[in-house]
Amino acid sequence: MRYLVALPLILAAGCSPGKPAAGNSVDINTAAVQAQGSVDAYANGQTAEQAVPAVEAAPVAAATPAPLTPPEPGTPGGLPDDRTPISEAPFTPESAQGAANVVQTYYALLGEGKYRQAWALWDDGGKASGMSADAFAASFARYSEYHANIGAPGEVDAGAGQRHVTVPVQVYGRLKQGAAPVYLLGSATLHRVGDIDGATPAQKSWHISSVDLKPSQGGKPMSVTAIPATDIVTARYRCIDGSRIDVRFDNGADTATVRSAGKVVAVLKGQRPASGIWYAARGYELRGKGRDATFTQPKMPPLACRSS
Repeated sequence: MRYLVALPLILAAGCSPGKPAAGNSVDINTAAVQAQGSVDAYANGQTAEQAVPAVEAAPVAAATPAPLTPPEPGTPGGLPDDRTPISEAPFTPESAQGAANVVQTYYALLGEGKYRQAWALWDDGGKASGMSADAFAASFARYSEYHANIGAPGEVDAGAGQRHVTVPVQVYGRLKQGAAPVYLLGSATLHRVGDIDGATPAQKSWHISSVDLKPSQGGKPMSVTAIPATDIVTARYRCIDGSRIDVRFDNGADTATVRSAGKVVAVLKGQRPASGIWYAARGYELRGKGRDATFTQPKMPPLACRSS
């Protein structure tokens, strides 16, 4: 059976973000069980009203927005149509399927308005998201609905005691202001520490290190103005020397924060490129177009990189 999960993420108006667990951590297994309630309700044909406690009916809108129609797998703008059978045997939390389950849980929590619990699924206690818990919650609270389809995870990339895996993601939602639909396609990269001495259970669990989503609808790029200007986009680059850099693009502030090995290398300011991207500051520079980029450090030659 092809590994493709359609998440019925229901965002109730007026709900408040859940409180974080102690230490800004979340029990992934518990969160997954809680999130599965909505998934099961959807699979059983329940409506949104049946899936959540009854609330006072909102005033009837003058016009009902058109249904969201994300592209099908294998079509332009859709997830890869992976027809290779995926084992349905129980999987371990440390496996690639375990990482995909974390991504499924993450988007289920976002759709239910449990923003702080979703934030805690990012690496480094949420800090890898590049935002505080409050800023993270505010960025997603602008959506009236937020859904995701999750594709089959890739192979686990193991090296130097670290583990990484990429999971395809297709997001479709609607903004509260203007009810504009948003379609995004890309991937989430997860990280954990391998079985090394001194590693804690939390370090050996999958957490999100970056999410790279780009506007897409039916293979035709959407205008980036359809996405709130303050949305954060993260990308992970593998460079020709074998190193990796994570870049957090803040469209609102017009900055790019470059991290390597979990530490901030530089915060770059947006320039005016003829095409593609161009950020620079204090001798550091990031230029790119599409998946390819060059990263330059002071007194060092440009380093060719490619987003994963």
